Amino acid sequence: MRITHDAKETVIETIRVHGTMKAGAEAAGVSVRTLNEEMRRSAIFKRRILEAREEGKRNIADNAIDRIKEYAFNPPLKTDRNVLTAAIALANAYEPGFRGTTTVQGKIDHDVRVRTAVPRPNYELLDNPPKKMLQSGKRTKKVKIVDEQGNYIGTQTVEDVIEGKVINE
Repeated sequence: MRITHDAKETVIETIRVHGTMKAGAEAAGVSVRTLNEEMRRSAIFKRRILEAREEGKRNIADNAIDRIKEYAFNPPLKTDRNVLTAAIALANAYEPGFRGTTTVQGKIDHDVRVRTAVPRPNYELLDNPPKKMLQSGKRTKKVKIVDEQGNYIGTQTVEDVIEGKVINE
């Protein structure tokens, strides 16, 4: 379906004001798909639509910033936070460099303690009685040398070789 020249002008003007293809299509009484097909056929129409969309985005951002300024400089008795939030979101979306206010709701404490309701198991108690192993290798022993009356004579070093063996205690 072809769109007439007057319908194209209506679409472009509506997109300049509202910033969306849907608004332009409704104003001309056609579908968005028809507009897209017409944009594929005509490069000039496509260029004019894209320019109108950019201008529409700027208009939306200007209107949003005007609403924010209205709330800032002439606050009503009861502020509609939904409208204000939507205006900030639109200004963020369509105005380059605009950034709405950010507030910190809480504070992060870096000394974090983790507490759980599940007690940690005591692994020493769960383990069966541990098995001990004798140390294998050479060991030196000091042996006291005494005479027949039990008097100390001296000390002698003796090396024993013991093999490792598992014992249960």
